[in-house]
Amino acid sequence: MNRMKFGSMAALALIAALVLLPEAASATWSSYLYGGTKYGIREGDNFIPLDATQKEADRTAKKINKALAKDKEESGFVDTGEGPCGDPQSGVLC
Repeated sequence: MNRMKFGSMAALALIAALVLLPEAASATWSSYLYGGTKYGIREGDNFIPLDATQKEADRTAKKINKALAKDKEESGFVDTGEGPCGDPQSGVLC
């Protein structure tokens, strides 16, 4: 049960990071302490409080960094602006 809680916390943090912070894909996340005993994750001036232990926050930051790095490696497509992707009238979503 505790493992499931941690996994869902990491997934929610990743989603929050990507949705709320568009520049998050090029970021390096780490844990931070707030409130004296609670930990969250941060990147630059962006903070996401998780109300987690330091170990959980470190693991969450590591998983987010790993997922973002993997996503960056797999995105080999570069839109040059030519073809249907460059023409908004074509109705093609790229």
